[in-house]
Amino acid sequence: MRRALALFNAAMLVFMLAPLVMIVLMSFTPSGGFVLPGWHWSLRWYRAAFAYPGFVDAFLLSVRLALSAAAIATVLGFAAVWVLQRRLVPGGGWFDSLFMSPLLVPAVVFGIAMLQFLNRHGLYNSFVGVMLAHVVVVLPFVVRVIASALRDVPRRLEWAAMGLGAGPLMTLLRVTLPLSARGVIAGFLFAFIVSFDEVTVTLFITGPAYQTLPVRLYNYLTDQVDPTAAAVSAMLIFLSLSLIVVLDRLGGFKAMRR
Repeated sequence: MRRALALFNAAMLVFMLAPLVMIVLMSFTPSGGFVLPGWHWSLRWYRAAFAYPGFVDAFLLSVRLALSAAAIATVLGFAAVWVLQRRLVPGGGWFDSLFMSPLLVPAVVFGIAMLQFLNRHGLYNSFVGVMLAHVVVVLPFVVRVIASALRDVPRRLEWAAMGLGAGPLMTLLRVTLPLSARGVIAGFLFAFIVSFDEVTVTLFITGPAYQTLPVRLYNYLTDQVDPTAAAVSAMLIFLSLSLIVVLDRLGGFKAMRR
C-alpha cells in the first residue's frame, strides 16, 4: 500500500509540474513556435520580452500594486486578528467567518460585483480601484497566516509586560508584534504572491491603462502566439518559486494548514 501511495503521489507530482517544466523549456527555443529547444538553446524570447514595453510597464505596475495591496492587507489583517483573538469585540467567530467569505465566492461573481461597485464610485480603471479589489482578495490569506502566528504568542508575556507598567499599545508594539513578526512577514509575502498572480478579478475591473502583467500576458496571447509568452511565464514561475521558498522558510504554509 505504501508503494502504491508513493507511486500515486509521484504521478500526481509529475502531472502538476510537467506543464510548468515544458513552458520553461520552450522559453529557450530558438524557433518561432512553441517547441522544445533540442540541442540549440537561445535567449531570443527573453530579449524580446524585455524589449516589449508593455511587459516591462505591466511588471512594474504589478509589483507596485502587489506591494500596496499586501501592505494594506497586512496592517488590516493584523489589527483585525489582534482584536478578535484578544476578545475585544463580541461575536468574534462571526467576524472570522466574514473575513474568510471572499474565498467562498467564485472569482467571476466577485469580479462582476466589484466592477459594479467601482463604477458607481468612479474608480473603474484606476490604480486605487484595482488595489482595493486586491486587498479584499488577499485579506483572507493574511488573516489566516497572522491568526496562526498570534496564537503562538504566549499571553503570559503580554500580561507580564502590562504588569510591569506597559500599556496596551506598548505591549502590542514591544511584545506581541516582535514575537509574531515571522507570521506577519509570511502573511505579507502570501498576499504579494496572490495579488501579483491575480487575473480573473483584475480582468473585470481594469482597462487599458492599468493592465497587470498576468492580464497583459493574457491579452498578448489573444493577439499573437509566440514563445515570448513562454519567456514571460518562465520568469513568473521563477519569481513565484523564489517567494514560495522564502514563505515556506517563514512557516507560512504550515500556518495555512492550521
